[in-house]
Amino acid sequence: PDKLICAVGTKVFERSADGWIEDDGWSNALGVNWSNAVVANAAKRAVDECGHENAHFRPADEQNEHKVTVGVKDVYASVVERMLRDACAASGLDYKIIISGSGGWKFVDCVSAGAGKLESLEYVRKQLGFEHLQTVACGDSGNDILMLSGDTRCIIVGNAESELRQWANDRMANGQLALERVFLATENEALGILQGLREFGFYT
Repeated sequence: PDKLICAVGTKVFERSADGWIEDDGWSNALGVNWSNAVVANAAKRAVDECGHENAHFRPADEQNEHKVTVGVKDVYASVVERMLRDACAASGLDYKIIISGSGGWKFVDCVSAGAGKLESLEYVRKQLGFEHLQTVACGDSGNDILMLSGDTRCIIVGNAESELRQWANDRMANGQLALERVFLATENEALGILQGLREFGFYT
């Protein structure tokens, strides 16, 4: 790849002769009206409120300056979300909360408002000079919904979470998703991506 989008769209990396380097333009843009300290402190209070058997910070490699992530049991996700929203609003931050996951646990990501999979995809798409219908986004979970809501083509792999497949089916049924730009694969994981690329004519 020429570029990598990582960490729910909070990081963009570019290939160089010396390896992968972070795109400073993207990182700097995410710092506007954002405070990692405020969000991390609010997340700590939320974890304490829910109890450590019900909520926890995700590992350090899943956190960064523009992303704070908490794992929380389903029934407590709304508590964490409310406390994060209250703290961000009180400090005047521009933020976004993304909730995903299944199996009784949710991931709650609080990120800078400018971050996100769709926003970073658009940033990279424009840098590389691709049109929307020359670009394919692929997803398997609820935190891909915003990215797949853009104007690119999209593939939802066969093993996607039921939340994502239901979202796609509902929007295709009421005309909010154009049938010619979305493909619900029957194959799982990478095979589902290849199946979709064949459907769109990018792979034979």
